[in-house]
Amino acid sequence: MNSPHLLLAGSNPRRIHQNLSGILDQASIDEINKEIKKNCVQLFDLGMKHFHFARRQPSRQWRQTISRLYFASYCISRSIRLGVKGEYSQEVKDHSKIGNLPKDFPNQSTYANRLGVLRDDRNLADYDHTATQRDLIISRQDALVLVQDFVSDARPYLISRGIPV
Repeated sequence: MNSPHLLLAGSNPRRIHQNLSGILDQASIDEINKEIKKNCVQLFDLGMKHFHFARRQPSRQWRQTISRLYFASYCISRSIRLGVKGEYSQEVKDHSKIGNLPKDFPNQSTYANRLGVLRDDRNLADYDHTATQRDLIISRQDALVLVQDFVSDARPYLISRGIPV
């Protein structure tokens, strides 16, 4: 992402939009909205690429599967958080917000818990050279189901908010 970019202009592009709505003409405001939506779609699409990659991995490649499933859910969570709350960050600490979904998101409390656990499993898969598949908190198969369910809930949720994913 090259500067200048709307998402790098501040911590919350939705707030920027609000603050500028009294200054800019409607066409300019529409362009800001269009750019936010475009980035939501791109984040969601990136998540889907990670998801499709993960699904193609044989079971012996459990580390790759868990890692890509996590990044699939992380990108989709970012898409939701940007689209609904206006949140966007490239900081490492943003990973801790994977489960910070809007209160009206379907099965929000389940995802708030389980996506955080998937993050822990991703760290194990990516960084612990002594780990085995038995060390995962969520099995490879359950992680596949979790992320598929998350995708199935996220897509209509974003579409209902005018984000064409």
